[in-house]
Amino acid sequence: MDINKELVKEILEYMMQASLVLTALQVYLQINKIWKRKHEREVAASQSISGLILLAFSCILSISYYAVVTDDFISAYETSIYLFQAFIFGLISTGFWVKSSTKLSFWDLIKRAIRLERKEADYLIKKFFKPTNAEVILSILHQLAMIDDHLDPKEKELIEAFAKEWKIEYQADKMDNIISESTDNRFIMLRNSVQNYLESEPQKEQVAQLRDMMNTLINIDDTVSPEEELINTELIGLIDNFIKGDSESKSFDVLVVPQQNEHHEFIKQLLPNAKQYEVAGGIAYSIGSFYSIKYAEMICNQYREVNLFTIVHTDINK
Repeated sequence: MDINKELVKEILEYMMQASLVLTALQVYLQINKIWKRKHEREVAASQSISGLILLAFSCILSISYYAVVTDDFISAYETSIYLFQAFIFGLISTGFWVKSSTKLSFWDLIKRAIRLERKEADYLIKKFFKPTNAEVILSILHQLAMIDDHLDPKEKELIEAFAKEWKIEYQADKMDNIISESTDNRFIMLRNSVQNYLESEPQKEQVAQLRDMMNTLINIDDTVSPEEELINTELIGLIDNFIKGDSESKSFDVLVVPQQNEHHEFIKQLLPNAKQYEVAGGIAYSIGSFYSIKYAEMICNQYREVNLFTIVHTDINK
């Protein structure tokens, strides 16, 4: 039995040595292919200097671990080969051998490569995110940017970038007219837009990307207005509930409790689909369920302005 174990161990050691040779051959072939074209600008630009720096750092950590902790020198040698590859590709990524770059210092070449990569960092993300209802999403983003009645240049620039990527027209003035013509206030209109979008059953991955885009848009000008904070909390709750499918998530119901008999008819005409509930004060009508207490209170105050007794109730269905 011990003889078999030793034999297997010896075979595996030979295989590991063979693997080391194969790794060296693989890296040589990859470097050889690129090295011949290292003077071409497109080839240099196709290498990610940030990714290669991360790879080199990871290799150094692995080599240290193999050499100091495990004494696994074969793995250390193999990782050293990848470190060498990262170093060569890193040099190529700076455009060091591109003829037009000879007047720049090596440090300037590195900084230029990083600047270029920073501009292209979100390219793949945008390519993955190709919504079938891009016009609706663009409208949501514009409404969100205008929730504080001000379209910051950075917000506009970001929305225009998405519109250009999706090859659709973005006219801020036209969208402003649509908002101004609505009978709903900005908060209700935006929430309804997101609600209608979710009712179209988009893919959850796309909805999650929309949530990230909304957060980016709100924070792009380094200032979060009270209006943005109020609507964003409500919309994130609405979106997260859709993604998780969590019917048990905490909600805030806005209830209208009629104080006079004529109020019942008024509410039924205003909200024909409103659900009825029995509360301590009698019969109450639910205006809707919301995910933000502040948003629910805002809705509550709107109905109080027309002299309706309105309250916020937490999780009325539980």
